[in-house]
Amino acid sequence: MSLFNELKRRNVFRVAIAYLAGSWLLIEVVETLFPIYGLSDAAIRVVVALAAAGLPLMLVFSWFFELTPEGFKLEKDIPRSVSITHHTGDRLDRFILALMALALGYFVFDKFVLSVSREASIIEAARQQGHDAALENAYGDKSIAVLPFANLSGDPKQEFFSDGISEELLNLLAKIPELRVISRSSAFSFKDKDIIVPEVARQLNVVYVLEGSVRKDGRRVRITAQLVEARSDSHLWSESYDRNVTDIIAVQEDIATAITNALKVKLGLVAGGEVRPVSTEFTDYDAYSAYLRGRNLIHLRGRENLENAVLELERALRLDEKFAPAHAHLAIAITLLANDASSYGTLSIAEVVQRAVPHLDRAQELEPGLPEIYAGRALLALKDNDLQSTVEQARMALAINPNYADAMNWLHVALDALGHYQEADAILEKMLFVDPLAISPRINYINWLSSMGRTAEAHAMADQLLKQNPGFGYMMHADISLIYEGRIADGLSWALQAPAGNFYLIYAFIWIGEYAEARRIDDTQAYLVDLAEGHFDKVINEALARVELNPDDLGPLFAAAEALYGAGRIDEALPLMERIDKSASEVGPVSHLLTDFRNIRLALARRKAGDEAGAITAIEAVKRDLAARRMAGRNNQEQSMLEAMVAAFEHDTDGAVSNLINAVRLGLRNPQAFDDPVFDDIRDAPRFATPQQELQTVLEVEHDKVLQLICFDNPVPGNWQPLAETCEQWDQGKVPD
Repeated sequence: MSLFNELKRRNVFRVAIAYLAGSWLLIEVVETLFPIYGLSDAAIRVVVALAAAGLPLMLVFSWFFELTPEGFKLEKDIPRSVSITHHTGDRLDRFILALMALALGYFVFDKFVLSVSREASIIEAARQQGHDAALENAYGDKSIAVLPFANLSGDPKQEFFSDGISEELLNLLAKIPELRVISRSSAFSFKDKDIIVPEVARQLNVVYVLEGSVRKDGRRVRITAQLVEARSDSHLWSESYDRNVTDIIAVQEDIATAITNALKVKLGLVAGGEVRPVSTEFTDYDAYSAYLRGRNLIHLRGRENLENAVLELERALRLDEKFAPAHAHLAIAITLLANDASSYGTLSIAEVVQRAVPHLDRAQELEPGLPEIYAGRALLALKDNDLQSTVEQARMALAINPNYADAMNWLHVALDALGHYQEADAILEKMLFVDPLAISPRINYINWLSSMGRTAEAHAMADQLLKQNPGFGYMMHADISLIYEGRIADGLSWALQAPAGNFYLIYAFIWIGEYAEARRIDDTQAYLVDLAEGHFDKVINEALARVELNPDDLGPLFAAAEALYGAGRIDEALPLMERIDKSASEVGPVSHLLTDFRNIRLALARRKAGDEAGAITAIEAVKRDLAARRMAGRNNQEQSMLEAMVAAFEHDTDGAVSNLINAVRLGLRNPQAFDDPVFDDIRDAPRFATPQQELQTVLEVEHDKVLQLICFDNPVPGNWQPLAETCEQWDQGKVPD
């Protein structure tokens, strides 16, 4: 018998075909699954290498051994008359056909399902890379950071003066459109730190750094400044100025002009006109000093700082009423003392308008080109919920000072509240580009990354934030893990290390059913536990009692409406919902997600009350917002949950169920979400149980992980301990059923 026929008889060819088909299918699946679980390409290469190494071993095995009813035996020990290789060959043929069918099915699934997701990821990555490159190319080497000048006066109380000089220079350079100037909050984060210039430039991603010192002695001041090219750590320009304090504005103008000229020579920079100081009309040094102190206090935020900023700026204006920047900054300080969630004071919007507008008007009379005037008007419009005016005024401020981070922030908030997500995202990215170390833009950017499903990048930025501000860093890690990834135990571990009493702790314990632990976190949020446990009457009675004491407080109204709605008393909830809807439109921009959830419930309540037209109005607003979010690339469990609720409202059972399944897989962990009355009409559909069962399986695993964490691996044993009865559930490392 020829070698070919013997190989065929011993099924060596069939084994080779079966092995190759199985290996190909395995490698294709591995290439899909390994990246999902964070395994690198190296792990995939190991699988390929092992598969390749196994082929000759399998062929040798099939030559020397035969499969018999008693197991594998050496082929030479089996008489040819009793050999069953032909039967084995038939089974191998069927096995090969099954493998080929699986391979074909996987090919179709990969081609028309998985590849769509991959292509979307590739497109998004390319878009992000292209956007970053476009920002870099827009400026090229034309980027600079102005570090806080050292105070050499020997008096710490004069720190405001040296800081003020630095900021004035920064503001002057920031008005050059071609130049990317790092904002104050990022540049000043290096204050009093012993870090070499090249490292500063690396962290801020700039080519040039301006540093210097200020020595003030009585009415004389000596300012030294030097412009450094960070790559070579070489000085392009340096100069010292000895002047009387009354000449300080002229010195600033001299320095800014000299720097601009040096950059022109080096970069071919066109400044677009004369670099003008903060106010050409300034003459009074004491007024200027008060202005610098006031402006510095505004940067520090906080109620006490802002109230003191108002006093300093009012003093500056008593000394020099024609000092336009003091008018503009005074208006900003007053507006930041408004009584709302994103401000720091107790002033009503009417009081803010009455006090701030005259200062903005006066500043405009004195110096119309001052960007702080338009930024102040943008902030005021934002507090008054006039979002379109906020956008217009912020853009006018940025036209004068393209690097004005606060104006970018207020523009971003307004665009996001208007549902212009793509524009808002672009502004957020640019804001981070000019203010890379500021906390607020990075928190917003982390939220944006998470909402896009880019949680690995969000965690990486949270790690950076953790080094600068641990409290915020832990909070953002908790938010990513808990809300956007659905990893309850991991989120709880972060939340336990964040400031005490944060609501992530409450949600984590509620979702796994540990209500006693959730109640210990914050008494003011105990109603969340009551709602989860179904104690609706308690929440309703307590909330309505608070409403009677303070009718203007929306918090109790929200709690009462949510409890009535959750209890199925939707007819009673409707008047409160309508009241909230009217009031919420008057209190300033809020999260569209909160508005969308509220509008779906309002739509259902209106429908049950017979107001179908009003119901459609509410639900269409949600659908428009969801469409805009999809267009902007949002991909998270909140988005899917809203899509499911809209589908249920429109009696689309398949759409509701598929979106609920997607929500669970994207991180939905709140089992009470399925109890929403909007699902009542489809609740009996057999398919409705599928996402609930999937969530329950996840929650059982997370419950075990949480008990392991808090009972044995507690990250903060000195600050917080679980209840003894919570850990009694744990028996030899397992939670009983």
